[in-house]
Amino acid sequence: MRVHQLALTAFGPFATRVDVDLDEVGRDGLFLLWGPTGAGKTTLLDAVVFALYGTVPGARGEEKRLRSDHAADDVRTEVELELTLGGERLRVTRRPEQQRPKRRGEGFTTEQARLTLQRWVGDAWEPVSTRIDEGSEYLRTRLGLSAEQFCQVVLLPQGDFARFLRAEPEDRGRLLRTLFDVGRFARVEDWLAGERTAAREALDRIRARTGTLVSLVASAADVTVPEQFAPELVGATAGSPVTAWVRRIRAEAAEEATRAQASADAAGERARDREAELVAARALADCHARRDRALAERARLDAAAAELEPVRAVLDAGRRAEPVRDALEAAGRAALEAERAAGALAAARTAWTAVADGREADAGLARSLRDEAAALRALLPEVTRATRLERDVSAGERTLAALADRCAAGERALAGWPGRVQEHQAAVDTAAEAAARLPGLRAAVDARRTALEAARDAGALETALTGRRAAADSAREAWLDARERWNDLRTQRLDGMAAELAAGLSDGSSCPVCGSVEHPSPAEAGGPVVTRAEEDAARGAAEQAEVAWTAARDTCAETERELATRRAQAGTEPVPDQEADLAALGAEQRAAQLLADGLDTARAELERARAQQDAAAAALAADREELSRQEATLAAARSALADVTAQLAEACGDDADLPARIARLTGEAERCEAEVEAAAADERARQAEQAALAVAVSRVAAAGFTGLDAAARALLPAGRAEELGRRVEEHDRALAVVTGVLAEPQLADLGERPDLEALTGGCREATAAREAAVATLEHARRRVARLDELSGELTAAEVELDEQRAVTEQVTALADLATGRGANRLKMRLQSFVLAARLEQVSEVASRRLQDMSGGRYTFLHSDAQGRHGARGGLGLEVLDEYTGTRRPTKTLSGGESFMASLALALGLADVVTAESGGVQIDSLFVDEGFGTLDPMALDAVMDVLDELRRGGRTVGVISHVEELRTRITSRLEVVPGRNGSRLAS
Repeated sequence: MRVHQLALTAFGPFATRVDVDLDEVGRDGLFLLWGPTGAGKTTLLDAVVFALYGTVPGARGEEKRLRSDHAADDVRTEVELELTLGGERLRVTRRPEQQRPKRRGEGFTTEQARLTLQRWVGDAWEPVSTRIDEGSEYLRTRLGLSAEQFCQVVLLPQGDFARFLRAEPEDRGRLLRTLFDVGRFARVEDWLAGERTAAREALDRIRARTGTLVSLVASAADVTVPEQFAPELVGATAGSPVTAWVRRIRAEAAEEATRAQASADAAGERARDREAELVAARALADCHARRDRALAERARLDAAAAELEPVRAVLDAGRRAEPVRDALEAAGRAALEAERAAGALAAARTAWTAVADGREADAGLARSLRDEAAALRALLPEVTRATRLERDVSAGERTLAALADRCAAGERALAGWPGRVQEHQAAVDTAAEAAARLPGLRAAVDARRTALEAARDAGALETALTGRRAAADSAREAWLDARERWNDLRTQRLDGMAAELAAGLSDGSSCPVCGSVEHPSPAEAGGPVVTRAEEDAARGAAEQAEVAWTAARDTCAETERELATRRAQAGTEPVPDQEADLAALGAEQRAAQLLADGLDTARAELERARAQQDAAAAALAADREELSRQEATLAAARSALADVTAQLAEACGDDADLPARIARLTGEAERCEAEVEAAAADERARQAEQAALAVAVSRVAAAGFTGLDAAARALLPAGRAEELGRRVEEHDRALAVVTGVLAEPQLADLGERPDLEALTGGCREATAAREAAVATLEHARRRVARLDELSGELTAAEVELDEQRAVTEQVTALADLATGRGANRLKMRLQSFVLAARLEQVSEVASRRLQDMSGGRYTFLHSDAQGRHGARGGLGLEVLDEYTGTRRPTKTLSGGESFMASLALALGLADVVTAESGGVQIDSLFVDEGFGTLDPMALDAVMDVLDELRRGGRTVGVISHVEELRTRITSRLEVVPGRNGSRLAS
């Protein structure tokens, strides 16, 4: 990273823009940034940090006061930085959030922060980003350093490393944490602490679960928990007598379960005997009930047998007639078909006779009639064509008349268009002339308005100038009075200076004038005593009065200049005349503007009129062409209609039209065919009727019936035979079942009916006794099973408790070790151990430069000893004095030695942080330290180290107010402070 150009505006003590060419000033590799204390030297470095990170280092960044108090309100605070970073030439322009005057109205508004990042490509700047987050990430990625690291590596800060050198380990650790990322080690510490807490919580949970299991065992066994097994005591130490107690409880529960089993077996045997007696009695009662029901059913069936005899006779006749049902139905159908055929033949002959005209109906006549109708049907499309031609002729005549009317109207309309086009052209010319005059009128109105406003402002300024001149005169008189008072007080104080010095003398103290410790005759005041505070107050009042008079004088001068400008703009014409001229010019301008505003509309109307005229001419030509075409089409349609009409008239003959003739021939053919088919059907029906009647007579006689009518009467309706048969069959089947039941052996000799109610009561009592015994047994078994289950869980919990106790002890020891407690003899936290390793690297690198600057006398040594009062160690820093061979605390170094040690430590820390962040090449380095504590030899050694730093093209900037450095470093920038802000000396 190399810084090339820096420009800052309204930043810190700099009120205006300041440009710094670091390539020019650092061409020798070493330059001095010089100026008195408070001039703003460090502000230039703050600007570099602000451009890259949007913040400034140290306490200055906490106040967020970046804008210069000396800057004008219309000047924006801004920093522009050009640097080479990662092989890219970049320009960073950054503005902080700041207040600016409102563009409209009075007061201020907040302007948000901005960041613009550009890259030099070829011969021009190319934008990279204009977003703060995106641009900042772009820079941070290429820098590889945080803001804190950058301030410690590139801008070696004033006083920070002296404090770091003498700091306590804890304070030194806080700075190292900002430079080295030990977050992951801190997270390891936190993780181990969390694991320790989690392990202890898990151990407590297992102990609580073990105590709960002991309570459950006592509850299941219905006993009291012994005092030594209280919840807060269970699992407190390794080893426990809980297992023996649980084993004894389980044995007692098993014995009780055995006794309950014997009682339940005896009760069950008694209940089974009572149940067997009840089952036998219920079986005997069922046999008595079955025999009674069977006797009652047989009596009912015997009574119904006489009623079924007529039903049996009807059912027998129906069963004999059922096989001849099809023959009887066939004979009936044949008779009906013969009757229908005879009726159809009579109707067909009547219909044919009406159109026969003496002709006999046969198949040949029917075919000839259909052939003639088919020939005429082929001419039907010509009928449709004739109808269509008639419509075409009528439509053509109407279209022809409409076209003729439209052509006449188009000729009349076309004749009126030239006049209308000429009217639109005149409107366009008038609007164009007004538009041409409008710019001159606007300029005249603006000039007149400016002159009028200037004349009005001039009157107001003349009034204001009078008051401001009076105020300036009063301010000047006040300044003269204040200066005269200051001079008087200063004269009086100088006159009494001897008395003032004498008042500060005391016995044994040296006189500031002669140096004597004896004061025989001290001076005394001869007039009023004026103190230094009174003189300073008078001088301050005079300076403030001078500032007020200067401001009032500048205000008068500015008002006079503005008044002269306004008078020159206003001219010599009176205000009323200017107002009248402005009103007249405004009216003329508005009239011209109104006409000019209609120019586009007038042009559009003109173009529309011309287009309509052309469209009217084109439409007339098209209508005339269409009229000619329609006349030819109408003539052709009339000729075709005459030919088709003659052909159809010949084909129709005596009939009204062709469809009527086709319908008449088709109807005669259909009637002829119907008469022929009806005669054939009638003959077939008579023959079928005779054959069916002969078959029916033969089969009825074979079935035992006297005639067809007797057989037909014996036929039963559909389902009736099945219904009667089912009724008879159900009676016979029920009678057979009842007879079989009464014949069963178990119903032959039954004896007396048993007393079921008494037997049921005895069985119920035996069952209740058995259930009570079984419930007692089940309770004992559940207790045994529950105790077995809890015993297993308790054993597992004790094993888990022992394992968790071991894990907890191990995790606790490891967490204590990482946090500097327990077995950690050095009391170093893990992150402190890592920082100690980094500090050891820094001390090794810094020792090489410290040896160069101290002539080989001092070497840094890292110490891991504990701090005072047993504080945590690991971050101690000492120096080895080669002259005495002893280790010394860094606090014992002198002022110059402390400066050299601080500078060496800063350079070493910069090298280590640079390597830690990925080896970013730092080509620009700024040392902001006090060189005033060095003697000439030490200063020479330090300058040698700085010369060594600039090898390899590195630029080193030294920030100091020491006068001697101005002679040692020829290339320099000088910051000059002033009442109106700081500036760079030219």
